[in-house]
Amino acid sequence: MAFIAVETLATRSYSVSGGQTTASRSFVCYDPVTAITAPITLIDNFGVSLPAIGDYFPSSTVAKATSYAISHREGTDQWEITWNYSSAQTTTTEKQPLEIGYVEVSIDYSAQFDDAYRDTANFPTDGTVLTESDIGGLRVDICGSPISVLRFKTEFSVTETVEYSTFLDIIQPSAFAAMGKRNDAVFQGAPRGSVVYRGASVRRIGVSLWQVSHSMQYDGYLHLIQVPIRDANGDIRTKTFDRTYPQAEEVYWRQPFASFANFSAISPNWS
Repeated sequence: MAFIAVETLATRSYSVSGGQTTASRSFVCYDPVTAITAPITLIDNFGVSLPAIGDYFPSSTVAKATSYAISHREGTDQWEITWNYSSAQTTTTEKQPLEIGYVEVSIDYSAQFDDAYRDTANFPTDGTVLTESDIGGLRVDICGSPISVLRFKTEFSVTETVEYSTFLDIIQPSAFAAMGKRNDAVFQGAPRGSVVYRGASVRRIGVSLWQVSHSMQYDGYLHLIQVPIRDANGDIRTKTFDRTYPQAEEVYWRQPFASFANFSAISPNWS
């Protein structure tokens, strides 16, 4: 991979009005070895070959990079990115709800009852089931009927304000790719494999402004489900152990969300 970013100097602009400075820069990006197929390649080069949010405009000490727009040059392997600079960010570090790049996080802590055949069972690493084997632990079922245990879960809602082009070119395809998958690395303090991306809702809030609300769920049990082995008739296979009544003979883990995704790549505002 040989990423190249060339600034088109003729597109530079810089102006001051009402005490506020605004500026812009445009870059043409391409890779002569491996064609760039998605905007994420440009985003990965922020702060390396390209500016990053918060960088100053060349030779300026007031105008900082605040937003950008990425577009593909039709009929070519080239991409264009335009950076917008403003001095407005020097007065406050807080973005407003209708400002591009605004991110709001809400968390709902809850608990629900789930079926369990074993207590203190062995958890597979990051919730990935690699072998078909008994989960161990203390038997708690009665004649093959599970008990209800309280599992604590957390609902994450991340709402952000973006330009329509950012939603269409970056967030939407990334969200599609991540739905129903677990985090492949620590995310918002949650261990690998403990958060599932459930999807997003989108609404228009202004001219070319869109509000995207992402939904995720954390589960301290890594979203694993206890499943007892059954006989040919579909009945749970039981056996008497150290109780006066029979209990489930073997119990396996099942992972309904076997795949992983990079949650940090879903939106450029999360990095």
